Amino acid sequence: MIRPTRTHRQFLEFFQARRQQLKVKVPHDATDLWCKFRRLDLSAAHPILARLYSPDQGRPACPPVDLLRSWLLMLECHITSVPVWVHRLKEQPFYALLCGFDPDQVPGVGTFYDFQDRVLQLNEPILNRACRPRRRSEQRKKDGSLRDKNNTAPHADILNRMADRLIARGPTSAVYGQWQTNLAALPAYERVFKEVFYTVFVSTSIAQGLIDLDHLHAAGDGTHLPTWANAHGHKLCQCDNRNKPHAEHCDCLRRFHDPQASWGWDSYRECYVYGHGLYELTAYSLQHNCQLPLVIHVLDNHRHDSVAGLAAMHEAVDLLGFRLATVSLDKAHDALALYRLGAEHWHLDSVIPLNPRNTDHFQFAPPLRLSEDGVPICPAERPMQYHGYCAQRMRLKWRCPLAAQGQSLLPCPHFAHDCSDSPYGRTVYTYPPHNYRLFCRLRRGSPVWELHADRRSCAERSIKRKKLDFGLDYTHIAGRQRWFFRVMLAAMCQH
Repeated sequence: MIRPTRTHRQFLEFFQARRQQLKVKVPHDATDLWCKFRRLDLSAAHPILARLYSPDQGRPACPPVDLLRSWLLMLECHITSVPVWVHRLKEQPFYALLCGFDPDQVPGVGTFYDFQDRVLQLNEPILNRACRPRRRSEQRKKDGSLRDKNNTAPHADILNRMADRLIARGPTSAVYGQWQTNLAALPAYERVFKEVFYTVFVSTSIAQGLIDLDHLHAAGDGTHLPTWANAHGHKLCQCDNRNKPHAEHCDCLRRFHDPQASWGWDSYRECYVYGHGLYELTAYSLQHNCQLPLVIHVLDNHRHDSVAGLAAMHEAVDLLGFRLATVSLDKAHDALALYRLGAEHWHLDSVIPLNPRNTDHFQFAPPLRLSEDGVPICPAERPMQYHGYCAQRMRLKWRCPLAAQGQSLLPCPHFAHDCSDSPYGRTVYTYPPHNYRLFCRLRRGSPVWELHADRRSCAERSIKRKKLDFGLDYTHIAGRQRWFFRVMLAAMCQH
């Protein structure tokens, strides 16, 4: 059963009255916290959280709004352990009052964890599942091809399939400048907390002009969250694996504390990380320097940034109705599917630097020039033969004129010297104006393009705030749902 809520004004009156009765002074290092939390109005969160409680059964529950405020204050105080935080509340009454608790009635550790599981809608335990061990070698390529963050070629097929599926659905019906919390398509554990995030925090930032819906720009980036659990799990069998090669160890069921964790390559630290991935879209403006998180995704650790970025933009535009004007991403997102979705489906400008991995790698000298009609001229001063259009990569294919007509290549003086020695003949590709990657809507290299490209680092700074300022790097937890809870709390603190 849940008690009737109190307004934000009643919370401030309670704080002032009890502080005067107990003669509690504001600590010198908590003045900024008091200035921030006295403006934090969580009244709109009560109807959302109240749906998680029975209206007339059971003992009266601790007010969920006060528990949410306490979780936020815990991160603001750079504390990552709930037992340590409960001890702080009992030792220093100021923090208990700032949460909305009476110093004599501070909730226990179990109450905080029960609120977390209730918000995440965890009806059954997700930890300590018995499953087969996943070998680390099975989740990485021996040739190291997946270690290159900017290599989008291994992920091109899944990006193209996702792009075709979204474009086939047709344009969205959301009105420009409006948005709605359509979270039914999200996993169950994300719906309640994301509804609180958008209803309370993002809406307030929009009302204060910190996020401009009419000129909404976003930057995206991803990172890794190392889990506290053991990647090898714990044995449940009596098999003796001592003095045996690793490949001959038993394949019996094991108990895993974080069964959804996986291995992923961290290109910044150049090592494999066992845990979960985090991807974020950060809203920024060209009129001010306020940069705030807009879309948060906690996903598989081995998921590439290009795939995660496509999913995040799908949630922002198609599910939430945000009309993004520009999205600024790094070279890891340089995939044709993202340009195509931005131009045909989302109608936004994609600011992505070209990936130099396949540039200036000519085995032979390029064609001398193009004709007025755009036909390449081969080294023998002959126009090359058109050989079809590659729709997947949006480019035109041209072949050697002799090979295309079935003639012998031996009379050509350039054959097998400064041109190809293949019987198929030299092949050259050109790109038409509707190639979104090279001829994007916002002219590449223009002053406006460079201005948006400079704002891309705001996503990295936002992730840095979560990992360092709000202690995600020092948090010892396991489970994707619990990581999502902590990441969303950090995003709320940023707002």
